[in-house]
Amino acid sequence: MNDLRPSFERETGQVTLVGLPGGAAGETLLTPLPGLDLAFDRVDGRLCRAVVDVAGADGSIAIDAQVAALLVRLFGPEAPGVVLGAALPPGDERRAPPVLGLEPELAAALSRLARLCATRATSPASARSSRWAAEAAELAERAGLPAIPGVRAGPSPAAAQVPALDVVAEVESLEKDCAYLAGPQWMLDPGMVPEGLFQFGLSPYSDLVVVCPGGCARVVVEASLAPGADPRALAGCRARLVIPAVRRILAQADFTVAGSRVRAEIRMPFSPDELAASWIEVVQGKRPVHSLTGHWTRRALRWAGAALRAERAPAALDPSATRSDWSALAAAAWGRCRLDWAAAGDADRAYLAARRQAAIDPRACVPPVPSAAAEEIACRVPLGGPAYLAETRGSFEPLPLPGR
Repeated sequence: MNDLRPSFERETGQVTLVGLPGGAAGETLLTPLPGLDLAFDRVDGRLCRAVVDVAGADGSIAIDAQVAALLVRLFGPEAPGVVLGAALPPGDERRAPPVLGLEPELAAALSRLARLCATRATSPASARSSRWAAEAAELAERAGLPAIPGVRAGPSPAAAQVPALDVVAEVESLEKDCAYLAGPQWMLDPGMVPEGLFQFGLSPYSDLVVVCPGGCARVVVEASLAPGADPRALAGCRARLVIPAVRRILAQADFTVAGSRVRAEIRMPFSPDELAASWIEVVQGKRPVHSLTGHWTRRALRWAGAALRAERAPAALDPSATRSDWSALAAAAWGRCRLDWAAAGDADRAYLAARRQAAIDPRACVPPVPSAAAEEIACRVPLGGPAYLAETRGSFEPLPLPGR
């Protein structure tokens, strides 16, 4: 865990404790108490940032008592003074020393809880599995939190059905996808659709099935509904073809439901090979088109999440997969993550993804280190530990996965 330095944003009334930024897998957020946000790195688990509300209702500078108590447990008894001191004018002699360290055991529990929430959001295991909530409750209790942020219990895992998952087939599909980055691109972004509606795959590649049948000027987009999902939640969801570089929607289509699958047919305004800069995405409601950099960034983070899951080799997702099968998927996902970060213009995170890929596959090429920050992050030890309970002990009744 690195030291954190405070800074005050008068416009928001918040003090931010800043450390090294998130690496190739980005950050995952946790709000243990109202008025305190924590951001943890998804690879090494360190605290990257803490944001503390210090603006009182009457315009004074103050910290909520519960937040102050958690800050003391997390950073030590001087933490509230450091936070409040950061909000004082620069010349005020009451300003506290600018660096805070962390209590490692509490930070580790909060970090794993934050990373559990991030993993659950795109896990092939049912988000309704009670094992997510059970593990989150244990971590929250260990951290002394009054409630479990962001994880609700659902039906018994034994009642959950998920599509049959095949790690070997996923790796083979990725290796055969020679047209990667040639477009059109696609992604199922959990932040753009209702929670728990769609079933995610082993990687962003298999979240959606995208085909152009017979070379026709249309694209068929298929996805799976999550186990127990209410099809009525599909109302307002559509697949759309966008050009992120100019924030333009070219075409879109509603989904139709057929059992556990949904399907949309987008009529292409041009021939598919003329749309190298296009993306296919699924959204609910009217949402603005994100920038091209934003698209590459969000998918890079999704690839990193898939790579981290594969590194943990979660047995329940594919009981037939060996450790080497999972390692092959992790290496392939880190390789895609590297390409997406490079496309987004983020040399630091492309380098860090390449380092993670090379740690699994010695054949991978690692570019020269682009910055001192990237070098420092790369020196951090990635977290090991077991996979999450819902992905290792789920009692799944597999459903057949449609062929491509």
